[in-house]
Amino acid sequence: MQRARYLCGFAVFCFLTTSTRPASAQSTQTGLTPRAVLLGLTNSAGEGSGVSNVGAVIADLVGLEVSTAPIGSSAGGFTFTFDPVTRAFQRAAPSFGPMFGERAITAGEGRASFGFNYIRSTYDAFDGVNITDGSLQTVTLRSGTTARAAGTAELTITTDTFVVFANVALNRWFDAAIAVPLVNLRLEGTHQIADQLSEGSASAAGVGDIALRSKIRLYQRDQGGVALGVDLRLPTGDPEAMLGAGVSRTLVSGIWSTTAGPFAPHASFGFEYWGDAFQVYDPLQQSRIDAGRHGVAYEAGVEWAANDRLTVNGELVGRTLNDGGRLAYRDLPMVPNPFGITTASVATVDPRGLHRVYGAAGVKWNFSGTALLTANILVPVNDQGLRDHLTPVLGLDWGF
Repeated sequence: MQRARYLCGFAVFCFLTTSTRPASAQSTQTGLTPRAVLLGLTNSAGEGSGVSNVGAVIADLVGLEVSTAPIGSSAGGFTFTFDPVTRAFQRAAPSFGPMFGERAITAGEGRASFGFNYIRSTYDAFDGVNITDGSLQTVTLRSGTTARAAGTAELTITTDTFVVFANVALNRWFDAAIAVPLVNLRLEGTHQIADQLSEGSASAAGVGDIALRSKIRLYQRDQGGVALGVDLRLPTGDPEAMLGAGVSRTLVSGIWSTTAGPFAPHASFGFEYWGDAFQVYDPLQQSRIDAGRHGVAYEAGVEWAANDRLTVNGELVGRTLNDGGRLAYRDLPMVPNPFGITTASVATVDPRGLHRVYGAAGVKWNFSGTALLTANILVPVNDQGLRDHLTPVLGLDWGF
């Protein structure tokens, strides 16, 4: 704590001395990675004095959110069983399956599918704070209870994610799948503190964290049963571009599903093992700290087979990261100084656990043969983490 006090005292001194420069001093960050732009936005206000180093915190936490956002199920919508009497495949379920969760039935021996999902996210808030209108504060300097100056940031963060997936049934009880997210991230922002203004923009495109998936059907009962799912996420996304977590993760889930007439409820619950702790830069300690490792993931929903060609979905999707990093503010007492600054409220990271919950609704339409058109929306139920108020998801799926 003593080290943090002196660090902040030095930052305040640099801020106050540089804020006497002519009004509208401005710097621009271009030609950098998204993470470097966020660092530059906060560091350049005050001519590089480091008034706040929260750009590193925001960049790390944004990377965590992008790499752990839902990407959709890789299982095909059509499932089949072989009828030995007719010696032909018949549909194993009247519905086309969930969008983000899983059901216990497999695709059917020798069957396969491939397709893609397109996910558009325009992030609006970070831990309940609007990031687009200047509500996001980086540092606030006070004399007693009076605010003397505040740093505010306005950020526009969007991602276009194109998820290519394929699923194959190796036999009647085992499915294997892969999902490759191709992410295009764009960031624009400004940071204002006193008369110092910094602005910048950046974009990055590349492969996110690839998912390797398998599903083993343990128990069959009519058009449902129980299955075991294993989901391995590889650290293939670039953390510097905020496209990946930089940590391998393995999710092992129990999956249950059944049918009741045209309705098909399903649920899953699993533990996710992280190969290493996710780390976030803490500007107060001037070092990276552990901010999340291991967690649980769950999903529940119901499908309604409106007719042979249309399925309506409703789902609840949740994920918890133990000791997950959250954006927080910490009030620090200042060392005595000639400017009367007594406290500084600085944005930092708090590993208090991250629990994200989404509601999802949509349709799957069999428009031709074994081709499905999917349309869904994701809506956050709580305000933890980086949030998009409404995320559209479109996709195509072909079975053969």
